Amino acid sequence: ALLQVHPTSVTNAVDRLEKAALVARSPHPTDGRTTLIELTAEGRTLAKRATAALNAEVFGKSGFTDDDVDHLIRVLGTFRRDAGDFTDE
Repeated sequence: ALLQVHPTSVTNAVDRLEKAALVARSPHPTDGRTTLIELTAEGRTLAKRATAALNAEVFGKSGFTDDDVDHLIRVLGTFRRDAGDFTDE
């Protein structure tokens, strides 16, 4: 629900990631209906590279000032906390 993606789409995406050896599935230790997904070492490396590229190429060139970015992060953080997406600060 938080991803706003149909469960079948998530399953298909995980299937592709698993086939590419970027994630591994394992059974949930206490809930037999649930499968856990974990990044593999290769997946973690790729995620770090992708994050760095995204930050440099997209978010690093937003046109916002540092103060604007800080303000936006605060506003969106409050919005997401109020929506129940997370509770830590």
